[in-house]
Amino acid sequence: MNINTSIEYDPDYVRAKAPIWKRRLHRYFRAQINGIENCPHTPFLAVGNHSGGILIPDTLIWLSAYHEAQREPPLLTLAHDAFFTMYPTKISRWAKRFGAIRAHHTQALHALKQGYAVQVYPGGDDDACRPFSKRNYIEFAGRMGYIRLAQEAKVPIVPIVSHGAHKSLIILRSGKRLAAWLGTDSQFRLRTFPLSFCAPWGLWLGPMPGYIPFPTKITVKVCPPISSTGDPRVIDRMVRKTMQAALNQRCI
Repeated sequence: MNINTSIEYDPDYVRAKAPIWKRRLHRYFRAQINGIENCPHTPFLAVGNHSGGILIPDTLIWLSAYHEAQREPPLLTLAHDAFFTMYPTKISRWAKRFGAIRAHHTQALHALKQGYAVQVYPGGDDDACRPFSKRNYIEFAGRMGYIRLAQEAKVPIVPIVSHGAHKSLIILRSGKRLAAWLGTDSQFRLRTFPLSFCAPWGLWLGPMPGYIPFPTKITVKVCPPISSTGDPRVIDRMVRKTMQAALNQRCI
């Protein structure tokens, strides 16, 4: 596959708009960010968990906080192809200016080697659409490609742990079997077809056109960097163990 590695991150736009987004999002979700000082001032791979289905409010809270702090290096984030192919052009353009790039290994590696930090979510929609009963578990769905990415770029891994966004959208079932039957994984890279409870739709089956998130409190913790040198399986266990321990501290 021929991947376009162009980066449309707009630092002037981000400096102007990030404080506005942070103020709105952090007030609505009573957001709390801990440990941002653990982010290196050199390229790194931020590895996170996220909830809330299509809107992923915890991701937006974290990115707005990082950008508003005007930290270096700039932080880009990998986004699903749907942001670039299925969303309205205005939303796609906005996401690109704030640092969204396609979730492909080639583009992520290019960004890291260009001096950016990159945010990844290994669990993808398995994580973002995990059922409410599994809200307090780190879900990477067995994916370890993020370690190969960090090792190729020779950058540390920074675990970013969020809690609370699972209450902004109540997912009752992930619908993995239904997704497999429908073939959404092969067609749209979607391994879930969730049954959700949300505003204003009530019960909804499948990906939503959007929703009004419930105003739950969301917390984000930035853990100390972890070296990407060594056995990938050992590193993966260390990353997940670190994140699970941080998540356990805010389970309610």
